[in-house]
Amino acid sequence: MNLQMPIRLIATDMDGTLLTDEPLILPETADVLRRAAEKGIVLSLASGRLPDDASFFAVDAKLPMHVIALNGAVTLVKPLGDVQEAHHLPQPTVHRITARLDEANVQYAVFGVHEVVASDDMPLSRAQVVIGTFLNRAGGRTAFRNRKHGIDAVIQDCVKVVVFSQNLPLLDDLRAFVRDSCPDADVTSSWWDNIEIVPRSASKGSALQTLAKSLNIPMDEVMVFGDSDNDLSMLKAAGVSVAMANANERVRASARFETLTNDAQGVAAAIRAIVFGEDVPGVIRKR
Repeated sequence: MNLQMPIRLIATDMDGTLLTDEPLILPETADVLRRAAEKGIVLSLASGRLPDDASFFAVDAKLPMHVIALNGAVTLVKPLGDVQEAHHLPQPTVHRITARLDEANVQYAVFGVHEVVASDDMPLSRAQVVIGTFLNRAGGRTAFRNRKHGIDAVIQDCVKVVVFSQNLPLLDDLRAFVRDSCPDADVTSSWWDNIEIVPRSASKGSALQTLAKSLNIPMDEVMVFGDSDNDLSMLKAAGVSVAMANANERVRASARFETLTNDAQGVAAAIRAIVFGEDVPGVIRKR
């Protein structure tokens, strides 16, 4: 079956999607994305990661990409570029949230545009797994601190708060607290053991729509990839939505197409099938 469709913009989530579990962009996937760019298709990352942390993956793969970072709260026109737009959580809201998290004795991190502070003595090695691979990389602007050092300054610039816990009922309680007590905040998740609190004005979907509009690209010609709840807004907004085989049930139910897992280079497989019209096993149209 020929799945080819007209595509002018491709936006992809990173963890569990574009990146393998290591994490990295495999050369074969980078080659397929480069072919799309050479065809005139605009590329964008759409991640919960910090702007420069996401950027370094594009830089290393030599890919020309826009960057939608921190779940749409921050956007860059190019990797490591100037901030184009930033949405912030109001300071009283952040204080309300962090007070509740302290009361719950749960691990969390407060994100600014280019800095992040962990609530406890999280070592850098742990932070590079759960917060950002390239936190300490030369040439980046991201500052990492722990034990709440400098947290007041970050709260003034806060664009996201992430909570880490394997206590799922507790995470559910904290979700409910944010939804009930913080009308200017929204809550989503990028992994089973976290929740991510962002400004209600920010989402991957709204940032993607802003990008597409600036490029005069209709959403019917936008292709997106995702695997987790924080991808749902852009999967619903785009004309061509693709779920990874490793995606959660909500993402798989919302997507028009399904592809291979992230470790099996599902992004490359779907681009080959849908953009270039190749016959690629494992890429299926669901609706």
